[in-house]
Amino acid sequence: MLHNANTATRIPSRLSERTRAAWLAGVGIVLIALNLRLGISSAAVLMGSVRTELGFGSVLAATIPALPTASFAVAGFGAGRLAVRYGLERTVLFGLAALTAGLALRAAPATWALLAGTVFGMSGLALCNVLLPTLLRSHFPDRVAMLAGVYTTVMALGSTLAAAVAVPIAAGVGTPSLGLAVWALPALIATLTWSFVRAPTGEAGQTEVGEYISPMSMARTRFGLLVTAYFALQALNAHSLIGWVAVLLTDHGMSSGGAGGIVALTQAVGIPATFLVLAFAREPGRLRLAFLLISGAMIAGFAGLLLAPVSEPVLWAVLCGLGMCSFPLVLSVIGKSGSSAAETTALSSLSQSLGYLLAAVGPFAIGLLHSSSSGWTLPMAVLLMTAIAQLVVGLALSGARR
Repeated sequence: MLHNANTATRIPSRLSERTRAAWLAGVGIVLIALNLRLGISSAAVLMGSVRTELGFGSVLAATIPALPTASFAVAGFGAGRLAVRYGLERTVLFGLAALTAGLALRAAPATWALLAGTVFGMSGLALCNVLLPTLLRSHFPDRVAMLAGVYTTVMALGSTLAAAVAVPIAAGVGTPSLGLAVWALPALIATLTWSFVRAPTGEAGQTEVGEYISPMSMARTRFGLLVTAYFALQALNAHSLIGWVAVLLTDHGMSSGGAGGIVALTQAVGIPATFLVLAFAREPGRLRLAFLLISGAMIAGFAGLLLAPVSEPVLWAVLCGLGMCSFPLVLSVIGKSGSSAAETTALSSLSQSLGYLLAAVGPFAIGLLHSSSSGWTLPMAVLLMTAIAQLVVGLALSGARR
């Protein structure tokens, strides 16, 4: 009787511990999501002011918006090996610490600090990016789609917040460089919180990635290639938009504060839209239509920015914001794919590393096209074509076997 009583006492205790651990992991994932775009969106809005402060030229100005995606590509490819060696949770902790240090380094009013801080911080963020689908599968195997929606919604909130308040914060702290470094504070909070997260045990999840599967093995499958192509195109379009739309609007006469507001609106639209899109696409038969709707919205938004950028900027922002729901949609597809955590990590590494490598060309090329053509017609025409390509690949992906 005493043995049975002790056993009955231990079972609720274990359930309580699992519940607390799950809540802690959930809060940690939300904080990671919050930091995913803070450093990028704030830098995009402040780029003109930072360039004036530091005095760098047009080539470097075109290069800096491409650094986050390039860092995601290079650093993300090694995430799988690091996760096998150190574990998922510890590898993510390394990434968050690097993000915090990199953003803080940008406080120094020097071009080298801006470049080094961006590369180091975004390389740390790459580990979080790549391992997110595996984290969701490991900690919350039955709630991958729902938490992918929460993650991307909070990411959009963070991006919206940064775009909306980056300029007044920079003015308040004194310089654009210090304005960039302020965003190390939320990264530090995420790092400290995540340091308490441990791998799930028992039936609730898997403790480790286990084996290492090369990301290139997924490139031998049609599904892996389609996921990578789609991820590359949506990242290229999104990062080019985030990196340059404020400059496009100010070049057409809009104030910097108004342009920042449009960037913020673009991000904010994705907050409610993400849950609607993921809920709609939950049924396999609706995935194709979901790809069609979000890609169509992006095409329409880019067409508006090409033909009449400041006549209806709010409408273009809403359409582009809907189009950027392609990120949570493909993230959900990745998280549900693969027969094991190792396969999910391999697919995520392939799609995000090669995808971001190709996407890194986007902001850089758009900047060079703008400089060489002295206008925005050619850059936006190119983005319109990449949005159409994204639609074609999405339709093919919706019918591919996982």
